[in-house]
Amino acid sequence: MSKFLRYTVPSVMGCLVTSLYLVVDGVFIARGVGEAAVAGVTLVLPLTMAFVALSMIFSVGGGNLVSISRGAGDEPRAVNVFRESICMLLSIGVLFSVLGTLFAEETAIALGARGELIPLAAEYTRYYMLFTVPVLLAIALSTFIRHDGSPKLSMRSMLYGAITNIVLDYVFVFPLQMGLRGAAIASGLGQIVTVATCMRHFAERRGILRIGRASFRQEDIMEIFALGFPSFLTEVSYSVMMYLHNLVVIRQVGEIGVTAYGIVNYINNLSYMALFGIGQGIQPVVSYYYGRGKFSKAREQYVYGIKASLVMSVLFLVICLFAGRPLIMIFASSREVIDLSYTILTYLNLAYILLGVNLTTQMYLQSMHMPRYANIICFLRGFVFVKIGLALLPHAFGDAGIWGTLMFAEGMSLIVARVLARTRTKPKQYPSPIKQSHADQISQP
Repeated sequence: MSKFLRYTVPSVMGCLVTSLYLVVDGVFIARGVGEAAVAGVTLVLPLTMAFVALSMIFSVGGGNLVSISRGAGDEPRAVNVFRESICMLLSIGVLFSVLGTLFAEETAIALGARGELIPLAAEYTRYYMLFTVPVLLAIALSTFIRHDGSPKLSMRSMLYGAITNIVLDYVFVFPLQMGLRGAAIASGLGQIVTVATCMRHFAERRGILRIGRASFRQEDIMEIFALGFPSFLTEVSYSVMMYLHNLVVIRQVGEIGVTAYGIVNYINNLSYMALFGIGQGIQPVVSYYYGRGKFSKAREQYVYGIKASLVMSVLFLVICLFAGRPLIMIFASSREVIDLSYTILTYLNLAYILLGVNLTTQMYLQSMHMPRYANIICFLRGFVFVKIGLALLPHAFGDAGIWGTLMFAEGMSLIVARVLARTRTKPKQYPSPIKQSHADQISQP
Protein backbone atom coordinates (compact mmCIF):
# COMPACT_ATOMS: atom_id res chain seq x y z
CA MET A 1 0.00 0.00 0.00
CA SER A 2 2.87 2.41 0.79
CA LYS A 3 4.24 2.22 -2.77
CA PHE A 4 0.73 2.67 -4.14
CA LEU A 5 0.20 5.83 -2.10
CA ARG A 6 3.73 7.15 -2.78
CA TYR A 7 3.13 7.15 -6.52
CA THR A 8 -0.61 7.48 -6.89
CA VAL A 9 -1.23 10.44 -4.58
CA PRO A 10 1.29 12.77 -6.34
CA SER A 11 0.05 11.55 -9.72
CA VAL A 12 -3.59 12.27 -8.87
CA MET A 13 -2.72 15.65 -7.32
CA GLY A 14 -0.65 16.63 -10.35
CA CYS A 15 -3.42 15.62 -12.75
CA LEU A 16 -6.02 17.48 -10.66
CA VAL A 17 -3.90 20.62 -10.70
CA THR A 18 -3.54 20.36 -14.47
CA SER A 19 -7.27 19.90 -14.94
CA LEU A 20 -8.00 22.75 -12.51
CA TYR A 21 -6.14 25.25 -14.65
CA LEU A 22 -8.12 23.98 -17.66
CA VAL A 23 -11.31 24.72 -15.73
CA VAL A 24 -10.07 28.19 -14.82
CA ASP A 25 -9.08 28.65 -18.47
CA GLY A 26 -12.65 27.86 -19.46
CA VAL A 27 -14.06 30.30 -16.91
CA PHE A 28 -11.82 33.12 -18.13
CA ILE A 29 -12.73 32.41 -21.76
CA ALA A 30 -16.46 32.31 -20.97
CA ARG A 31 -16.36 35.49 -18.87
CA GLY A 32 -13.75 37.42 -20.81
CA VAL A 33 -14.48 36.44 -24.41
CA GLY A 34 -18.01 35.00 -24.39
CA GLU A 35 -19.96 31.73 -24.51
CA ALA A 36 -19.40 31.48 -28.28
CA ALA A 37 -15.65 31.34 -27.58
CA VAL A 38 -16.24 28.31 -25.35
CA ALA A 39 -17.91 26.59 -28.30
CA GLY A 40 -14.96 27.53 -30.54
CA VAL A 41 -12.42 26.06 -28.12
CA THR A 42 -14.59 22.95 -27.67
CA LEU A 43 -14.31 22.28 -31.41
CA VAL A 44 -10.50 22.44 -31.10
CA LEU A 45 -10.35 20.05 -28.13
CA PRO A 46 -10.15 16.91 -30.31
CA LEU A 47 -6.96 18.36 -31.82
CA THR A 48 -5.39 19.14 -28.44
CA MET A 49 -6.32 15.65 -27.23
CA ALA A 50 -4.68 14.17 -30.32
CA PHE A 51 -1.39 15.83 -29.38
CA VAL A 52 -1.70 14.47 -25.86
CA ALA A 53 -2.19 11.08 -27.50
CA LEU A 54 1.03 11.49 -29.49
CA SER A 55 2.94 12.26 -26.34
CA MET A 56 1.40 9.24 -24.62
CA ILE A 57 3.03 6.84 -27.07
CA PHE A 58 6.47 7.88 -25.94
CA SER A 59 5.82 8.95 -22.34
CA VAL A 60 3.72 5.94 -21.29
CA GLY A 61 5.39 3.43 -23.62
CA GLY A 62 8.88 4.71 -22.90
CA GLY A 63 8.15 5.19 -19.19
CA ASN A 64 6.86 1.64 -18.76
CA LEU A 65 9.88 0.27 -20.62
CA VAL A 66 12.18 2.33 -18.39
CA SER A 67 10.63 0.81 -15.24
CA ILE A 68 10.64 -2.70 -16.72
CA SER A 69 14.32 -2.32 -17.63
CA ARG A 70 15.14 -1.01 -14.14
CA GLY A 71 13.30 -3.92 -12.55
CA ALA A 72 15.27 -6.33 -14.73
CA GLY A 73 18.57 -4.65 -13.84
CA ASP A 74 19.22 -3.17 -17.29
CA GLU A 75 19.83 0.50 -16.44
CA PRO A 76 21.74 1.37 -19.66
CA ARG A 77 18.71 0.34 -21.69
CA ALA A 78 16.45 2.40 -19.43
CA VAL A 79 18.56 5.52 -20.08
CA ASN A 80 18.65 4.94 -23.84
CA VAL A 81 14.89 4.36 -24.03
CA PHE A 82 14.36 7.72 -22.34
CA ARG A 83 16.65 9.50 -24.81
CA GLU A 84 15.06 7.81 -27.82
CA SER A 85 11.58 8.84 -26.67
CA ILE A 86 12.54 12.50 -26.15
CA CYS A 87 14.30 12.76 -29.52
CA MET A 88 11.29 11.36 -31.39
CA LEU A 89 8.90 13.67 -29.54
CA LEU A 90 11.00 16.71 -30.43
CA SER A 91 10.91 15.83 -34.13
CA ILE A 92 7.15 15.29 -34.13
CA GLY A 93 6.54 18.47 -32.14
CA VAL A 94 8.43 20.71 -34.55
CA LEU A 95 6.65 19.21 -37.58
CA PHE A 96 3.13 19.65 -36.23
CA SER A 97 3.87 23.09 -34.82
CA VAL A 98 4.72 24.34 -38.31
CA LEU A 99 1.77 22.63 -40.00
CA GLY A 100 -0.78 23.66 -37.38
CA THR A 101 0.28 27.30 -37.42
CA LEU A 102 0.19 27.55 -41.22
CA PHE A 103 -3.16 25.77 -41.68
CA ALA A 104 -5.09 26.92 -38.60
CA GLU A 105 -8.25 27.99 -40.42
CA GLU A 106 -8.39 24.86 -42.57
CA THR A 107 -7.94 22.80 -39.41
CA ALA A 108 -10.78 24.63 -37.65
CA ILE A 109 -13.15 23.97 -40.56
CA ALA A 110 -12.13 20.30 -40.65
CA LEU A 111 -12.97 20.08 -36.94
CA GLY A 112 -16.54 21.20 -37.62
CA ALA A 113 -16.37 25.00 -37.16
CA ARG A 114 -19.01 26.94 -39.06
CA GLY A 115 -19.94 30.60 -39.39
CA GLU A 116 -18.79 32.81 -36.53
CA LEU A 117 -17.05 29.86 -34.86
CA ILE A 118 -14.44 29.56 -37.64
CA PRO A 119 -12.35 32.65 -36.69
CA LEU A 120 -12.62 31.80 -32.98
CA ALA A 121 -11.49 28.18 -33.43
CA ALA A 122 -8.77 29.21 -35.93
CA GLU A 123 -7.33 31.87 -33.62
CA TYR A 124 -7.02 29.47 -30.71
CA THR A 125 -5.57 26.74 -32.95
CA ARG A 126 -2.93 29.02 -34.49
CA TYR A 127 -1.46 30.18 -31.20
CA TYR A 128 -1.84 26.87 -29.36
CA MET A 129 0.10 25.08 -32.09
CA LEU A 130 3.05 27.43 -31.63
CA PHE A 131 3.70 25.61 -28.35
CA THR A 132 3.36 22.02 -29.58
CA VAL A 133 6.94 21.11 -28.55
CA PRO A 134 6.65 22.21 -24.88
CA VAL A 135 3.14 20.67 -24.68
CA LEU A 136 4.49 17.28 -25.75
CA LEU A 137 7.64 17.53 -23.62
CA ALA A 138 5.76 18.62 -20.49
CA ILE A 139 3.65 15.45 -20.56
CA ALA A 140 6.61 13.20 -21.36
CA LEU A 141 9.15 14.61 -18.90
CA SER A 142 6.73 14.63 -15.95
CA THR A 143 5.94 10.97 -16.73
CA PHE A 144 9.59 9.89 -17.05
CA ILE A 145 10.47 11.63 -13.77
CA ARG A 146 7.77 9.56 -12.07
CA HIS A 147 9.27 6.37 -13.50
CA ASP A 148 12.70 7.56 -12.38
CA GLY A 149 11.67 7.67 -8.73
CA SER A 150 10.64 11.34 -8.22
CA PRO A 151 6.81 11.46 -8.23
CA LYS A 152 6.70 14.59 -6.02
CA LEU A 153 8.83 16.62 -8.44
CA SER A 154 6.53 15.52 -11.25
CA MET A 155 3.60 16.88 -9.24
CA ARG A 156 5.39 20.16 -8.49
CA SER A 157 6.27 20.69 -12.14
CA MET A 158 2.59 20.46 -13.08
CA LEU A 159 1.66 22.73 -10.16
CA TYR A 160 4.11 25.46 -11.21
CA GLY A 161 2.92 25.23 -14.80
CA ALA A 162 -0.72 25.49 -13.71
CA ILE A 163 -0.07 28.55 -11.53
CA THR A 164 1.76 30.23 -14.41
CA ASN A 165 -1.10 29.45 -16.76
CA ILE A 166 -3.80 30.78 -14.41
CA VAL A 167 -1.97 34.06 -13.66
CA LEU A 168 -1.11 34.75 -17.30
CA ASP A 169 -4.56 33.65 -18.43
CA TYR A 170 -6.14 36.35 -16.30
CA VAL A 171 -3.64 39.01 -17.39
CA PHE A 172 -3.91 38.22 -21.11
CA VAL A 173 -7.70 37.76 -21.25
CA PHE A 174 -8.86 40.61 -19.00
CA PRO A 175 -6.38 43.55 -18.58
CA LEU A 176 -4.71 43.04 -22.00
CA GLN A 177 -7.92 41.95 -23.80
CA MET A 178 -6.06 39.40 -25.96
CA GLY A 179 -9.05 37.03 -26.21
CA LEU A 180 -8.49 33.42 -27.28
CA ARG A 181 -5.00 34.29 -28.47
CA GLY A 182 -4.09 35.23 -24.91
CA ALA A 183 -5.63 32.06 -23.47
CA ALA A 184 -3.64 29.89 -25.89
CA ILE A 185 -0.36 31.73 -25.21
CA ALA A 186 -0.89 31.47 -21.45
CA SER A 187 -1.38 27.71 -21.76
CA GLY A 188 1.79 27.38 -23.82
CA LEU A 189 3.91 29.41 -21.39
CA GLY A 190 2.59 27.28 -18.53
CA GLN A 191 3.86 24.18 -20.33
CA ILE A 192 7.28 25.80 -20.76
CA VAL A 193 7.47 26.34 -16.98
CA THR A 194 6.59 22.66 -16.45
CA VAL A 195 9.38 21.59 -18.81
CA ALA A 196 11.90 23.90 -17.10
CA THR A 197 10.98 22.49 -13.68
CA CYS A 198 11.31 18.93 -14.91
CA MET A 199 14.80 19.62 -16.23
CA ARG A 200 15.98 20.12 -12.62
CA HIS A 201 15.65 16.38 -12.14
CA PHE A 202 18.15 15.65 -14.87
CA ALA A 203 20.45 18.58 -14.10
CA GLU A 204 20.75 17.52 -10.45
CA ARG A 205 21.12 13.80 -11.40
CA ARG A 206 18.44 12.66 -8.97
CA GLY A 207 17.82 9.37 -10.76
CA ILE A 208 19.42 7.19 -13.40
CA LEU A 209 17.99 9.04 -16.44
CA ARG A 210 20.22 11.55 -18.23
CA ILE A 211 19.79 13.87 -21.20
CA GLY A 212 22.21 12.84 -23.95
CA ARG A 213 22.69 11.25 -27.34
CA ALA A 214 20.41 8.31 -28.10
CA SER A 215 21.39 5.09 -29.81
CA PHE A 216 18.32 4.29 -31.85
CA ARG A 217 17.55 0.58 -31.74
CA GLN A 218 14.69 -1.02 -33.60
CA GLU A 219 13.89 -3.31 -30.67
CA ASP A 220 13.50 -0.38 -28.29
CA ILE A 221 11.34 1.65 -30.67
CA MET A 222 9.03 -1.29 -31.34
CA GLU A 223 8.66 -1.94 -27.60
CA ILE A 224 7.93 1.76 -26.94
CA PHE A 225 5.22 1.79 -29.59
CA ALA A 226 3.76 -1.52 -28.41
CA LEU A 227 3.54 -0.41 -24.77
CA GLY A 228 2.46 3.15 -25.54
CA PHE A 229 -0.03 2.51 -28.32
CA PRO A 230 -2.96 1.64 -25.99
CA SER A 231 -2.62 5.06 -24.29
CA PHE A 232 -2.36 6.70 -27.70
CA LEU A 233 -5.45 4.82 -28.80
CA THR A 234 -7.29 5.84 -25.63
CA GLU A 235 -6.62 9.54 -26.15
CA VAL A 236 -7.32 9.33 -29.88
CA SER A 237 -10.54 7.47 -29.20
CA TYR A 238 -11.68 10.24 -26.87
CA SER A 239 -10.62 12.78 -29.46
CA VAL A 240 -12.67 10.94 -32.08
CA MET A 241 -15.50 10.55 -29.58
CA MET A 242 -15.57 14.30 -28.90
CA TYR A 243 -15.34 15.05 -32.62
CA LEU A 244 -18.30 12.76 -33.40
CA HIS A 245 -20.25 14.19 -30.47
CA ASN A 246 -19.59 17.73 -31.72
CA LEU A 247 -20.87 16.85 -35.20
CA VAL A 248 -24.04 15.18 -33.86
CA VAL A 249 -24.65 17.90 -31.26
CA ILE A 250 -24.23 20.83 -33.65
CA ARG A 251 -26.56 19.10 -36.15
CA GLN A 252 -29.23 17.97 -33.68
CA VAL A 253 -29.04 20.52 -30.84
CA GLY A 254 -27.23 23.49 -32.38
CA GLU A 255 -24.61 25.90 -31.04
CA ILE A 256 -26.18 25.89 -27.57
CA GLY A 257 -25.50 22.15 -27.39
CA VAL A 258 -21.83 22.60 -28.29
CA THR A 259 -21.52 25.33 -25.65
CA ALA A 260 -23.15 23.16 -22.96
CA TYR A 261 -21.05 20.15 -23.96
CA GLY A 262 -17.92 22.30 -23.77
CA ILE A 263 -18.79 23.58 -20.28
CA VAL A 264 -19.38 20.04 -19.04
CA ASN A 265 -16.07 18.88 -20.47
CA TYR A 266 -14.27 21.64 -18.60
CA ILE A 267 -15.88 20.53 -15.33
CA ASN A 268 -15.57 16.81 -15.99
CA ASN A 269 -11.92 17.16 -16.85
CA LEU A 270 -11.32 17.23 -13.09
CA SER A 271 -12.80 13.77 -12.57
CA TYR A 272 -11.25 12.34 -15.75
CA MET A 273 -7.77 13.52 -14.82
CA ALA A 274 -8.13 12.20 -11.27
CA LEU A 275 -9.06 8.78 -12.64
CA PHE A 276 -6.26 9.00 -15.19
CA GLY A 277 -3.86 9.90 -12.39
CA ILE A 278 -4.74 6.72 -10.49
CA GLY A 279 -3.96 4.54 -13.49
CA GLN A 280 -0.82 6.53 -14.25
CA GLY A 281 0.27 6.30 -10.62
CA ILE A 282 0.30 2.51 -10.50
CA GLN A 283 2.24 2.10 -13.76
CA PRO A 284 5.82 2.66 -12.49
CA VAL A 285 5.37 0.16 -9.65
CA VAL A 286 3.49 -2.42 -11.76
CA SER A 287 6.13 -2.21 -14.51
CA TYR A 288 8.93 -2.57 -11.97
CA TYR A 289 7.35 -5.65 -10.40
CA TYR A 290 6.76 -7.07 -13.86
CA GLY A 291 10.44 -6.64 -14.72
CA ARG A 292 11.28 -8.49 -11.49
CA GLY A 293 8.81 -11.27 -12.31
CA LYS A 294 6.66 -10.54 -9.22
CA PHE A 295 3.26 -10.78 -10.90
CA SER A 296 1.27 -11.12 -7.66
CA LYS A 297 2.74 -7.86 -6.35
CA ALA A 298 1.81 -6.16 -9.63
CA ARG A 299 -1.74 -7.52 -9.37
CA GLU A 300 -1.99 -6.12 -5.85
CA GLN A 301 -1.31 -2.60 -7.17
CA TYR A 302 -4.04 -3.09 -9.77
CA VAL A 303 -6.61 -4.02 -7.12
CA TYR A 304 -5.69 -0.92 -5.12
CA GLY A 305 -6.14 1.15 -8.30
CA ILE A 306 -9.60 -0.27 -9.05
CA LYS A 307 -10.82 0.44 -5.51
CA ALA A 308 -9.42 3.98 -5.61
CA SER A 309 -11.01 4.72 -9.01
CA LEU A 310 -14.44 3.54 -7.81
CA VAL A 311 -14.25 5.72 -4.69
CA MET A 312 -13.05 8.73 -6.71
CA SER A 313 -15.70 8.42 -9.45
CA VAL A 314 -18.57 8.02 -6.97
CA LEU A 315 -17.30 11.04 -5.02
CA PHE A 316 -17.29 13.21 -8.15
CA LEU A 317 -20.78 11.98 -9.07
CA VAL A 318 -22.14 13.06 -5.68
CA ILE A 319 -20.43 16.45 -5.96
CA CYS A 320 -21.86 17.06 -9.42
CA LEU A 321 -25.39 15.98 -8.41
CA PHE A 322 -25.49 18.44 -5.52
CA ALA A 323 -23.18 21.22 -6.72
CA GLY A 324 -23.44 20.83 -10.49
CA ARG A 325 -25.64 23.85 -11.18
CA PRO A 326 -23.50 26.32 -9.15
CA LEU A 327 -20.40 25.03 -10.97
CA ILE A 328 -22.06 25.48 -14.36
CA MET A 329 -23.22 28.99 -13.45
CA ILE A 330 -19.57 30.01 -13.16
CA PHE A 331 -19.35 29.50 -16.94
CA ALA A 332 -22.81 30.49 -18.16
CA SER A 333 -25.75 32.73 -17.28
CA SER A 334 -28.30 31.47 -19.80
CA ARG A 335 -30.94 29.28 -18.11
CA GLU A 336 -31.21 27.11 -21.19
CA VAL A 337 -27.44 26.47 -21.24
CA ILE A 338 -27.38 25.78 -17.49
CA ASP A 339 -30.22 23.24 -17.63
CA LEU A 340 -28.78 21.41 -20.62
CA SER A 341 -25.28 21.38 -19.10
CA TYR A 342 -26.59 19.86 -15.86
CA THR A 343 -28.32 17.08 -17.78
CA ILE A 344 -25.16 16.26 -19.73
CA LEU A 345 -23.06 16.45 -16.55
CA THR A 346 -25.22 13.84 -14.81
CA TYR A 347 -25.05 11.38 -17.72
CA LEU A 348 -21.29 11.69 -18.11
CA ASN A 349 -20.49 11.30 -14.41
CA LEU A 350 -22.53 8.11 -14.27
CA ALA A 351 -20.43 6.84 -17.19
CA TYR A 352 -17.22 7.84 -15.41
CA ILE A 353 -17.78 5.15 -12.75
CA LEU A 354 -17.21 2.59 -15.50
CA LEU A 355 -14.57 4.69 -17.22
CA GLY A 356 -12.33 4.66 -14.12
CA VAL A 357 -12.30 0.86 -14.03
CA ASN A 358 -11.57 0.67 -17.76
CA LEU A 359 -8.72 3.21 -17.59
CA THR A 360 -7.03 1.45 -14.67
CA THR A 361 -7.41 -1.93 -16.38
CA GLN A 362 -5.93 -0.64 -19.61
CA MET A 363 -2.90 0.90 -17.89
CA TYR A 364 -2.34 -2.26 -15.86
CA LEU A 365 -2.33 -4.37 -19.04
CA GLN A 366 0.21 -2.00 -20.63
CA SER A 367 2.50 -2.22 -17.62
CA MET A 368 2.24 -6.02 -17.63
CA HIS A 369 3.43 -6.13 -21.23
CA MET A 370 0.01 -7.19 -22.58
CA PRO A 371 -0.74 -4.25 -24.90
CA ARG A 372 -2.80 -6.41 -27.26
CA TYR A 373 -5.62 -6.71 -24.74
CA ALA A 374 -5.46 -3.02 -23.91
CA ASN A 375 -5.63 -2.19 -27.64
CA ILE A 376 -8.73 -4.33 -28.09
CA ILE A 377 -10.52 -2.55 -25.24
CA CYS A 378 -9.50 0.93 -26.45
CA PHE A 379 -10.40 0.30 -30.07
CA LEU A 380 -13.82 -1.13 -29.33
CA ARG A 381 -14.64 1.64 -26.84
CA GLY A 382 -13.55 4.60 -28.92
CA PHE A 383 -14.17 3.53 -32.49
CA VAL A 384 -16.88 0.87 -32.42
CA PHE A 385 -19.15 1.26 -29.39
CA VAL A 386 -19.27 5.07 -29.63
CA LYS A 387 -20.26 4.96 -33.30
CA ILE A 388 -22.91 2.33 -32.57
CA GLY A 389 -24.22 4.40 -29.67
CA LEU A 390 -24.39 7.67 -31.65
CA ALA A 391 -26.02 5.88 -34.59
CA LEU A 392 -28.74 4.14 -32.56
CA LEU A 393 -29.36 5.83 -29.21
CA PRO A 394 -30.40 9.34 -30.44
CA HIS A 395 -33.07 7.73 -32.64
CA ALA A 396 -34.43 5.77 -29.69
CA PHE A 397 -34.03 8.34 -26.87
CA GLY A 398 -33.63 11.72 -28.58
CA ASP A 399 -31.00 14.10 -27.16
CA ALA A 400 -30.64 11.85 -24.09
CA GLY A 401 -29.25 9.20 -26.42
CA ILE A 402 -26.36 11.50 -27.34
CA TRP A 403 -25.39 12.06 -23.71
CA GLY A 404 -25.89 8.38 -22.86
CA THR A 405 -23.51 7.18 -25.58
CA LEU A 406 -20.46 7.30 -23.31
CA MET A 407 -22.20 5.19 -20.67
CA PHE A 408 -23.09 2.64 -23.35
CA ALA A 409 -19.52 2.57 -24.70
CA GLU A 410 -17.90 2.23 -21.26
CA GLY A 411 -20.38 -0.47 -20.20
CA MET A 412 -19.73 -2.55 -23.31
CA SER A 413 -15.97 -2.04 -22.88
CA LEU A 414 -16.15 -3.28 -19.30
CA ILE A 415 -17.90 -6.45 -20.47
CA VAL A 416 -15.15 -7.01 -23.05
CA ALA A 417 -12.48 -6.41 -20.38
CA ARG A 418 -14.05 -9.00 -18.10
CA VAL A 419 -14.21 -11.55 -20.93
CA LEU A 420 -10.55 -10.91 -21.79
CA ALA A 421 -9.60 -11.21 -18.11
CA ARG A 422 -11.06 -14.71 -18.03
CA THR A 423 -9.37 -15.85 -21.23
CA ARG A 424 -5.99 -14.05 -21.17
CA THR A 425 -2.74 -15.93 -20.86
CA LYS A 426 -0.22 -15.38 -18.11
CA PRO A 427 2.13 -12.44 -18.79
CA LYS A 428 5.35 -13.50 -20.46
CA GLN A 429 8.58 -13.22 -18.54
CA TYR A 430 10.40 -10.12 -19.72
CA PRO A 431 13.27 -10.42 -19.38
CA SER A 432 14.39 -13.01 -16.87
CA PRO A 433 14.34 -11.50 -13.39
CA ILE A 434 17.70 -10.39 -12.06
CA LYS A 435 19.31 -12.20 -9.22
CA GLN A 436 18.38 -10.96 -5.78
CA SER A 437 21.97 -10.03 -4.91
CA HIS A 438 21.99 -7.65 -7.84
CA ALA A 439 18.46 -6.46 -7.23
CA ASP A 440 19.38 -5.28 -3.75
CA GLN A 441 21.80 -2.79 -5.29
CA ILE A 442 19.11 -1.18 -7.45
CA SER A 443 16.86 1.50 -6.02
CA GLN A 444 13.20 0.66 -6.30
CA PRO A 445 10.75 3.13 -7.78
